[in-house]
Amino acid sequence: MARSALIAAYVAWPAGVVVVRLLTRIRPRCLVATGLGYLIALVLATTATPAARMIPVGLIVGAGVAVGGCLGTARGVVFTWDQQQTHGAYEGQIPVGDRLAEIWSAVIGVAGVLALL
Repeated sequence: MARSALIAAYVAWPAGVVVVRLLTRIRPRCLVATGLGYLIALVLATTATPAARMIPVGLIVGAGVAVGGCLGTARGVVFTWDQQQTHGAYEGQIPVGDRLAEIWSAVIGVAGVLALL
């Protein structure tokens, strides 16, 4: 995959999440997880060497963190030291925007995998 396509994926990832956020509801915990994944992807792509290999690896790792963070905090967070209490418990239906942000992050991760092939 061309380097310009990978850079376009880095631009399209947050742009897609912003569009989804403008059209539907996304909970802050999913936005934070997606932002953290994007930040990790940028750090890997801009600081690790060799750059040709790390740009797609950054997409893969960042998308994994974003999707894992959204899915992992979907119903709440339980800390190791207090397993009897769920912090930020969410009993309602998961918003469609959360799922769309997860799917978009996964698509970006797949683009990174395809770039490594």
